[in-house]
Amino acid sequence: MGRFKPKKQRGNQQPQGQRFHIDDRAVSQAEILMAGEQLSNNVDDHGRLLYMNAPSLGLGEVATGINVDTGSVETAQGEDPMPVALFEPERAMMSQVPGGAVTEIQVEGAIATGMRRFPRGLADLRTIPGWALHRLVDDRLELRSPDGGVYSRIAVPSAPDWYSAALHHGYVVCFYGPQLGVRTPPNSTPERYTDAERLEEFRTARGRGLVAGGIITYRNNR
Repeated sequence: MGRFKPKKQRGNQQPQGQRFHIDDRAVSQAEILMAGEQLSNNVDDHGRLLYMNAPSLGLGEVATGINVDTGSVETAQGEDPMPVALFEPERAMMSQVPGGAVTEIQVEGAIATGMRRFPRGLADLRTIPGWALHRLVDDRLELRSPDGGVYSRIAVPSAPDWYSAALHHGYVVCFYGPQLGVRTPPNSTPERYTDAERLEEFRTARGRGLVAGGIITYRNNR
């Protein structure tokens, strides 16, 4: 091979082709760049509309303050629950540099453009400037990044109460990631995939750093 000899791998260092994964399959950097370009042209993802107090999220109610006398967290009783939209891409694109943590490229892209990582445990949900959630005339929902581009689009069953809540608040809590509990696992059905199982999937993804989230401005284009 002349003077271009293959480098000996050190310890647990991964070969170049194993730094990137698509659907748990090791691929080369060229393959992942090609796949990334294909994914960027396909923004139609899986989605679900929920509320903050949904059992499959385990987030509870939105706090409005703290009672200084008792130290208890206060919530707005009777207030419309905060609407939540889940955006789950069709495919996961995993990346790991030597010695680094495993990341998902699409989630990292959302974070790089303003959304926040939503870890397990104490998480900081904030409004995300520049991002917007658009309801289209055909009831699809588009999550748009600050440059106006469509980052993700979902087609979900019509939900009049959810739309009303989104209009009332003017904002929607949006989560983006490959494991949000939206899709049904193989050998299961939507009816058999329980809220507890969806919650465990969501919590596991949060623990792995695979969830981006934020409070996003809602725009009704109907």
